[in-house]
Amino acid sequence: MTHNEEKYPNPDEFKPERFIREDGSLTSDTVPSVFGWGRRACVGRHLADAAVWIAITSFLATFSVHKALDEHGEEIPVVPKFSSGIAIHPETFPCRIIPRFQDASVERLMQLTGLGSL
Repeated sequence: MTHNEEKYPNPDEFKPERFIREDGSLTSDTVPSVFGWGRRACVGRHLADAAVWIAITSFLATFSVHKALDEHGEEIPVVPKFSSGIAIHPETFPCRIIPRFQDASVERLMQLTGLGSL
């Protein structure tokens, strides 16, 4: 259901730009099948969407993600691999996660991500 080739050419390819308009704004395209349909739809779907959005934006505001480097300092290409089964997810891959604020302490980074109140 989420691999409609008419709507998304090459549905198995990771292409986040499918959900971004030319002006940089997000499309209203969602995947409602994740939360079910009709009367049996998940009542917490809006909270779940908002929580994931906040977590991802907080992470990206605080860190930048780059390709991993080999022993010669060259970028290691990312080869997307996914698990199989009912709940498909990406397999682990090497990467570098770098704080956007190099001089920030762990406490300051936690404040920036909203985790400082834990």
